[in-house]
Amino acid sequence: MIWVGFGQAWPERFKLIWLMAMILPIHACEEWQLPGGFHYQYNLTFGSKIPNQYPMNRLTDMLTILIAEVVYLVSLCFYQQTWILMTFCVFSLLEVGAHTYFGIKMHQRFKSRGKRTIYNPGFATAYLGFGGAVLLIVRNIVTTTGVTSTDWLLMAVMLMGMFLFEIMLPERLFRDPHTKFGYQSPMYFSKFL
Repeated sequence: MIWVGFGQAWPERFKLIWLMAMILPIHACEEWQLPGGFHYQYNLTFGSKIPNQYPMNRLTDMLTILIAEVVYLVSLCFYQQTWILMTFCVFSLLEVGAHTYFGIKMHQRFKSRGKRTIYNPGFATAYLGFGGAVLLIVRNIVTTTGVTSTDWLLMAVMLMGMFLFEIMLPERLFRDPHTKFGYQSPMYFSKFL
């Protein structure tokens, strides 16, 4: 029974960052495969005429998730820093906000074709996973250390870095309307087409 008690001695902040690192691949699975189709709404929202392959494709999407996961895992080395937790808290809120926005846009777009909810690929794990983590992170910060102006500054710098390196860079370098890494179908959204 070596696994009994595994991780119980870890500090709470370490566990919170580890939780974020575990939520991300589950979130990506919902976006990509179960039910999949996040790429379709993302590309449509940005005006793509070929939403199964441009600007987001399987390569850009995979790089985004891979880089984000590396950031989470490296951050485990700095778990005691409040600004790290603040960054992941704001990032999680942005995930919830983005999936709410996409859900509203897709509901408006496909309402006449039978879409009744604002659910979209990634919505459930954004709310249940990232949203739940926000509550735990806020509770930890409020009850342990509080926040300094330096924490706010470092959080802003890290968020900008995450945005640039996780989202903008892969998409700018590897978006291609003729990519061989396009998705095969709109997946979840197929039933509304």
